Amino acid sequence: MKKPYVILVLYYTRGIYPLRDTIRTHLYCHARYSQHRYVYVNLAFGFPWGILKRMRIAGVIFHTICLSMRWSPTIFRERTALLAPLEMLDVPKLAMPQDEFIHTDLLAQFLERQRITHLFTCATEADWRKIYGEFLDLERVKVKTTLTGYIDEATLRRVDQMKRRQGKRKVDIGYRAWKAAKWLGEHGQHKVRIAEVVQAAAGQRHLTVDISLRDEDQLGGDDWLRFMVNCKATIGVEGGASVLDRDGSLKARVEEYEKQHPESGFEEVREACFPGRDHEIGLRAISPRHFEACMTNTCQILVRGSYNGILQPERHYIPLEPDYSNLHNALEMLSDEEYVRAMVARADADIVRSGDWSYRRFVEMIDREVFPSGKLKRADLGTLFLHRVMQIRDWLSWQFQRLEVMAINKRGSTLANLAYRLLIRNK
Repeated sequence: MKKPYVILVLYYTRGIYPLRDTIRTHLYCHARYSQHRYVYVNLAFGFPWGILKRMRIAGVIFHTICLSMRWSPTIFRERTALLAPLEMLDVPKLAMPQDEFIHTDLLAQFLERQRITHLFTCATEADWRKIYGEFLDLERVKVKTTLTGYIDEATLRRVDQMKRRQGKRKVDIGYRAWKAAKWLGEHGQHKVRIAEVVQAAAGQRHLTVDISLRDEDQLGGDDWLRFMVNCKATIGVEGGASVLDRDGSLKARVEEYEKQHPESGFEEVREACFPGRDHEIGLRAISPRHFEACMTNTCQILVRGSYNGILQPERHYIPLEPDYSNLHNALEMLSDEEYVRAMVARADADIVRSGDWSYRRFVEMIDREVFPSGKLKRADLGTLFLHRVMQIRDWLSWQFQRLEVMAINKRGSTLANLAYRLLIRNK
C-alpha cells in the first residue's frame, strides 16, 4: 500500500544538542509510528515555502516546541509570521500546546489565524474556555485532552537492558527538579516543598537519598534513566500551574517584585502580585517523569492527585496528602519491600506493558481522528523526491546545532557556518 501525501510538522529549537529524549521522542513519534509520510521543519532555520508549496501537503501539526516559542513573544511573532501562507491551506491542522498558563492570548490568536481544526490540550474541559475562549472558536475546533508525553518503545527497550545490568539499588529516594517560579501559583510550589520535607524526614530515618534542586545536578537522557534504575523510590507531583498569565504580565510583575524583595516568600509574593487569583485554573497533568518511574520499576511517592486518571493511589503510587501530614506513614510503607515490589509490578503491568499509554497508541489515535487515510490522496513522484530533500534538510538542522554547540568551545565553527548557509538557502 502506497503512503499518502505528506503531513507537515513544525517545530522550533536552536542551540540545543542533544535534545532531551522525552521531547525528541514526542516530536518524531509520527515519523516512527504513523502510516503517513511526514515532513519536519525547524522554524529556527526559516520556512522553506518555496519547496513546500510544490508538495502535496495533506495536513499540518503545530508541535509543542513550535508553540512554546511564545515564551519569547518576539521570537514567536517573528517566526510565526513566516507561516502566513499556511493560513488559507484547507487541510486538517492539529495544534499541540503545552505550558498553557502563559502568553495564552498570543497562542489563541495565532491558532485562530491558522484556522486549526484540532486542539490537543493538556487542560481539562473545565479550563478550555478560560484559556482559549476569548479568541479561539471552540465551536469550530475539535478539542481533546491529551498527555504531555507517552511511553516510547525504543526507550523502554533501553530501560529493560539497564534493569538487567543493575544490581541492588543503592539510593532509597532520588529526585531532581528545578525550583518552581512563584508566578506558577501554589500548585507549582509542591515541586520544591516535597523535596524539602522528604529530605528532612528521610535524614531522620537514616535513608539514603539523592535529592537536588540545583541546576548543575540535573540529569538528562539515559543518565536520568540510569539514575532512576538505581533508585528504590522517587517523589513527585502533577505538572502544571494554578494561575493563568494571559499576556506574561504576571510573570514580569513577580520577577520585578522579587528583584526588589529578594528574601520574599511565596505567600508574600502572592499577596503582593496576584491576590485572589491563585487556583483560577486547575492545569495539572501526569508527566513523562511518572511514566519513566513506571518503566524503571521505581516506587513513586506522590502528592495525591488525579494524574489524568492513569496513576491510582495505593495501587500505583504511595500517596502524600497536600499538607504532608501522612509523610511518616508514607515512608513506613516504603520500608515494606514486599509492598513496594507488588506496587511497582502493578504499575509495570497496568501502565507500561499494557501499551495503553504508548506513543504507538497515541499516533494511531491521531491517524484515526485527525488524518484518516481514506481522506488522503496518494503521493506523486515529485512529492516523494521533495520529501527526501526535506528529510536531508531536517538532518542538517540537527548537525548544525551539534556543530553550533561545538563552536562554543572554539571547535567546528567553519563547518557550522557552511551548514547554516545550506539550511537557510531556501527559507
